[in-house]
Amino acid sequence: MTARLFLSSLIFMILVWSYPESAFAYIPHWDPQEGFFIRQFSYLFFLVAMLFFFYELKQENLRQKPGFALLALASGFFALWNLDCFVGQFAALNLSAPVILEPGGIFSQKLVMTDPGVWVYYLTKLDHLLLVPAFLFLYFGIRALARSRI
Repeated sequence: MTARLFLSSLIFMILVWSYPESAFAYIPHWDPQEGFFIRQFSYLFFLVAMLFFFYELKQENLRQKPGFALLALASGFFALWNLDCFVGQFAALNLSAPVILEPGGIFSQKLVMTDPGVWVYYLTKLDHLLLVPAFLFLYFGIRALARSRI
């Protein structure tokens, strides 16, 4: 009985996934005004959560243990990433003119770097330099904690 139910469920899912409908929940992220307040509040809440986590690790002297020290570094990088994205959203909102001149090709585009706001915009677009180390420290911290419990 369970094999028949599983097989019929599998066939039903394959048929449903074979004929997709239009997705109306799509938010284009190239427009900085789309979901601006929700995104900004989420950056702020995550920033505060990571700072609180870092503070609690410091208060309880848990940073002395290797796993918790790596988690503290991860929370610091996550907090910096959220601050970077928060500032970058405001910089993108205040861009007035196009920042790319005549897109002739992938390697022949020229950036217009006349305004300090444009510089802030492009520097905050390098957020992966903060996010990748944050996830690496998170992974290594969780792995160190898992190995110490065995």
